[in-house]
Amino acid sequence: MRYYHMAFIPVPEEGFAILSPDFQEIASQGKDLVDCMNMSMDVLNIVSKEYSETRKELPAPCSLGEAKSRIKGMLKELGFEVPVQEIIFQMVPAPEADMRPVKISATFPRHTLDMIDLKAKAHGMTRSRFLAAAAQAYT
Repeated sequence: MRYYHMAFIPVPEEGFAILSPDFQEIASQGKDLVDCMNMSMDVLNIVSKEYSETRKELPAPCSLGEAKSRIKGMLKELGFEVPVQEIIFQMVPAPEADMRPVKISATFPRHTLDMIDLKAKAHGMTRSRFLAAAAQAYT
């Protein structure tokens, strides 16, 4: 299963610009983060289809560190100065990714589970969503 980083760059009074460190041809925008996620999946599907039609292999996804470095370089090349800490990096599934939910059982010490629940609540997420986001950020 492949996931690609997408950078959601805040644009005052316009929402967010969307860039991909793995695909130079991806550039889009979204009015909010939900819109950005939907637009990212749409544009990744389009680019993936174009790669397939031209028999071009999809690139290997870069690491988060490399994604930050590439996006910083792309923005500098375009003449924009945006601090990297203001950019939201989100993992977006490649079209061939199997997105069916799978139920798992995991065992944690009580204090670890309490910590996970506190962090999830602070980020407005469920425990499952928080753990999935943490796993995606780690890879």
